[in-house]
Amino acid sequence: MDDFSAHLKTVQKITLFFLSLCFMGWALFPAYRAYVSGLIVGTVASWINASYLAWKIRQLSQAAIDKTNRKINLGFVTRASVSLLAVVLSIRSGGQIALATTLIGLFVVQLATLLLGFVSIFRKTQSGGTRGKG
Repeated sequence: MDDFSAHLKTVQKITLFFLSLCFMGWALFPAYRAYVSGLIVGTVASWINASYLAWKIRQLSQAAIDKTNRKINLGFVTRASVSLLAVVLSIRSGGQIALATTLIGLFVVQLATLLLGFVSIFRKTQSGGTRGKG
């Protein structure tokens, strides 16, 4: 779980850095505010979804450690509702938030997590940390 927490903190830093760039873009380029606003709304929804999923995974792992029979789901409906809320907000904004960039923003945190996973695997293979050899 230590790797899990470390990866989550790194993804959070990447997301906050991306959001700070988006806010700077929103302030510096008024002609593109609708597009940048869409990225901001989508990224925030993506971050909420990733944080919620991480919380549910921690609950699931704790239940496995404690060997409880309590059923724990991963909250798909809740995460889908947050994404749907971001899309509805974008549609109802009257053109001030672009739908296309909102949809792109919904994948920012997941892409950051995927890229971080690839980097982590690459570093482990470069340092000789692979298991199962010989």
